[in-house]
Amino acid sequence: MSSPISVYEVFTPTTPARASFIEREEVNDKLVEALMTPGTQLVVYGYSGSGKSTLLRNKLRQLYEREITTRCTSSTSFDQLLLSAFDDLDSYYISEKLDKKTSSISASAHSTLAAIRIQLAAAASSEVSNKKIRVIPPQLTAQNLARLMGEANCCWVLEDFHKIDEVERTQLSQTMKVFMDMADDYRNVKVIAIGAVDSARQVVQYDSEMRTRIAEIHVPLMEPHELQEIVNLGTKLLNIRFSPSLTNKISHYANGLPAICHTLCLNICHENSVSHQLTTLVTLSVEHLEPALNKYLSNTSDSLKMAFEASLKQNRKTKYAHSKLIIHALAQLAQEGATADQILQKVKNKESSYSKRNLTNGIEKLCLVQPTPLVRFDENSGKYSFIDPLYRAFAMALNSDEPKTTLEISLSSVIEALLAGINKKPR
Repeated sequence: MSSPISVYEVFTPTTPARASFIEREEVNDKLVEALMTPGTQLVVYGYSGSGKSTLLRNKLRQLYEREITTRCTSSTSFDQLLLSAFDDLDSYYISEKLDKKTSSISASAHSTLAAIRIQLAAAASSEVSNKKIRVIPPQLTAQNLARLMGEANCCWVLEDFHKIDEVERTQLSQTMKVFMDMADDYRNVKVIAIGAVDSARQVVQYDSEMRTRIAEIHVPLMEPHELQEIVNLGTKLLNIRFSPSLTNKISHYANGLPAICHTLCLNICHENSVSHQLTTLVTLSVEHLEPALNKYLSNTSDSLKMAFEASLKQNRKTKYAHSKLIIHALAQLAQEGATADQILQKVKNKESSYSKRNLTNGIEKLCLVQPTPLVRFDENSGKYSFIDPLYRAFAMALNSDEPKTTLEISLSSVIEALLAGINKKPR
């Protein structure tokens, strides 16, 4: 008899969903078509937490035997990406050799693999500022990497590629060209770059001649009914039931982000001692939401305050405190967001001479603040909104006077604003 499913297999806020994965028809067909078309390279983009990795992982499992995944950081160089991909491929080839499944691996691939191993062993590292950096061997080229991946019948997934330096990012365009050319010999080999941004060109800059061979796959925010489907599927697997009101509020607070939906559901399960599938059906109602929100806020309070401090920081004295004005105005509008004109009207209630140009410049900066932007722009609706509903609740809880630099807002006041926000009509 199989063991009951764990809550950690059902609600997975930090890893791709498997058990509670739902199909997203809006992007599913375009993604599958791009994955199945030889030579087509992919750029998958969308907001952090929107479900890019979950969607891609589940489709890759259906279409590929395996994939090589390389995770990128701000300090990653493109040479390091090549080395990391080769390391993973080398482990695969060793495993295949041990399993005696090498009949499909060509002699030239084995020869290339062996030569690169020897070169890596001969020049394992160099000293740079007292830090050992592995030296990329001359034979580890994009062409050879593509050939080895083709022999292994896999694709190369670059997670968070938008994080690496722009200079390093330019090299991916050339690598994609190489992988395109390899498609004649290896139909499944391709590069898939994933970025948590609102434009494919923020992930990869490529030549206009490549335009028809790059599939730009935008993973949008989830609709409320899709988030509710996650809740319903997950609770069914665990043999628990969330009341319709609870399910609706979870989808509201998730604000289009499945990662938040998974987090709130997991917190509710924790608070009610649900660790595995139950033998008897248990129903949970809306009063079980507040402890879950408290836990979510408590776990994110430091990063929440840091995000606001970064956005409200002014490097020089100006006539208007642009960020504060815009954040305050946006907090008064609907959680689903507002157009630039609607935000401007709210700002004008406080600063009558504030111009649209001021707003445009100010809100664009809020969308780009690092490391964590507060605001996002949805091209489909033409609306700006807070990325996380907690940001809106925090903004609502801020005193109308100039906030302290430490933003000493009590968690209880943010929770109060968050709970009130769902029923509060925008002014």
